[in-house]
Amino acid sequence: MLILNNSLKFKKIITGNQMNLSRILCTFSGDDYSIISQCKDKTIQYRFMVIGGFVTAIFALCFISCYFTFTKLIQNYYIGLPIGLFFSYMITNIYLLLLYTLSKNSFPCKTDKAAQLFSISIRVIFICFIAIVVSKPLETMLYSSDLENEIAIYKQEQISKYKQSTTEYFNEETKNLKLIIEKQKLLYTNAETSQIENYKKLLEKKELQKDELITSMTNLVNNSNYYIQSIVILNSKYRACWLYTFFTMFIFLFPAYLKNFLGEQSFYYETKRSIENRLVKEEYASFKARYNLLFQEYFNRNIQFSEPFIDPPFNTIRKKDEREFLKEDDLISDLYN
Repeated sequence: MLILNNSLKFKKIITGNQMNLSRILCTFSGDDYSIISQCKDKTIQYRFMVIGGFVTAIFALCFISCYFTFTKLIQNYYIGLPIGLFFSYMITNIYLLLLYTLSKNSFPCKTDKAAQLFSISIRVIFICFIAIVVSKPLETMLYSSDLENEIAIYKQEQISKYKQSTTEYFNEETKNLKLIIEKQKLLYTNAETSQIENYKKLLEKKELQKDELITSMTNLVNNSNYYIQSIVILNSKYRACWLYTFFTMFIFLFPAYLKNFLGEQSFYYETKRSIENRLVKEEYASFKARYNLLFQEYFNRNIQFSEPFIDPPFNTIRKKDEREFLKEDDLISDLYN
């Protein structure tokens, strides 16, 4: 008996945990859990749980990507953590908003297929853009060993270019000084003059300044991680990284596919349509009552809100103007007779 009671308690705990997990995942999908939980078809609930799982994975990818990016840019792990959390939370919320707008419309509306296709395309492109931005820092982590060698070569190239340009610049500046010193030596062959010594000191100062600038730039280049340049090198030399990009785009787009291809006649959309339409109609009726009440209180007139559509408040079918207008001849005849 004791074993039976313990097993029943264990089953209740497991069932409770499963329900909590289901609730969390369905909430992460961005839709109303109170409607999802009423669906008798379990496949609909599983569909929204999968969407919530993908959204959770997207948040994790966003956090890793943002944290890695900001630690590389700021070069501080402690500051990168809150900034990474903030940006990952912001990106995930923007993604959830886009995902929600890709759901089927539950209100009566006139559908223009061209405009609808254009609108959906813009949102899908924006989701793909977010996926690419999130994916590239993750790809630099995967190709980190190869990129370190590439960046080391790039640094040496930059140092060589700077040394060459700096040397050429100072050679141009010191060329006249060297000519003056040579002329002074020809004029004063027996002894060194103070003027020659001054020119030599100036020449030594220029050489010292050149060495300091080269050393400073070398240290600056060596201490920089060239994070943006590593992404440029990754996209230009390692074209296979785009496979990871397309996989990330698939992760971002798959929840939209699951949500958009849920049948309009499914229990979820039927219930959602019923609730949302009822709320809109109740608010519209309350507005009309307040509208009439204001005119009665302040102007003592019974004025109803004008409705030019047959199906208010959705306003998809405009009322026909059934008034009959006479011709101009009828007006003239009425005036003169």
